[in-house]
Amino acid sequence: MRNRLTVACRLAIGAAIIVAVGASSAQGQEQRPSQEAPRTGGVLTGTVVDVIGRPMPGIEVYIAGTSLVTRTDARGVWRFPAPPIGPRVVVARLVGYLPYVREIHVGSATNDTVTLLLHRLPQALSPVQVRERMTLVTSSAEIQADRLLQMRVGSGRLFTREQILVMRPYSIAELVWGIPGVAVKRGQNEIVATTTRAGVGVSNIEGIACQLQFYLNNTPIDNESVAALDPMTFRSVEVYPHTVQLTGLAMRPDRCGAIVINSIRR
Repeated sequence: MRNRLTVACRLAIGAAIIVAVGASSAQGQEQRPSQEAPRTGGVLTGTVVDVIGRPMPGIEVYIAGTSLVTRTDARGVWRFPAPPIGPRVVVARLVGYLPYVREIHVGSATNDTVTLLLHRLPQALSPVQVRERMTLVTSSAEIQADRLLQMRVGSGRLFTREQILVMRPYSIAELVWGIPGVAVKRGQNEIVATTTRAGVGVSNIEGIACQLQFYLNNTPIDNESVAALDPMTFRSVEVYPHTVQLTGLAMRPDRCGAIVINSIRR
């Protein structure tokens, strides 16, 4: 009889341990955060003003490539709580004004408050023409957002307007100097940037030096033209040491990666 009670007790204790371990495992799985969930920043906020600095209420502001859309309040202030961190494109638009597109890096200390500036259209346009321009700007913003998204999974680098003004480089060579995987050489009349990482085209062997292609507002330019550019006129600079394909850019077969210069358009 005593042996039967001992066996029964052991079975009961074993079952209790299994249940406890199973509950603990399930609880651990429920509390474990998803590794695929995008990281978010605190709060991204800013203002929209006109050419003389007056706040503009009711302006649509959105982050390209996401579903985040908001409007400015009576003081021209807009905000996005917990935006996805990393390189992003913010767009402000209103019928009768030129849409404003700006590249930022969410999560950096330089973009706590982002000011967006809207200019009136220089001439009277028909509703069809206005819609066409709005569509063009929206498409351009989506292309930039798609490119910048590659920076989150690659080793690219975005230099914002604020960072350029702080660094005050004499040329693009000083700006991109020190980026891993990129070597920059400044000659008398040209600037040459090379990478030893695999890229696109025929010279895409890891460890073999290959030139990066320079672009000015998505248009390819040669090394001589880059040397003549003033960094103080740059709105932002995108650096891609290596990539398979960049949206909206025509890659040469003998180039690997790209440096995209976005200028301030007047």
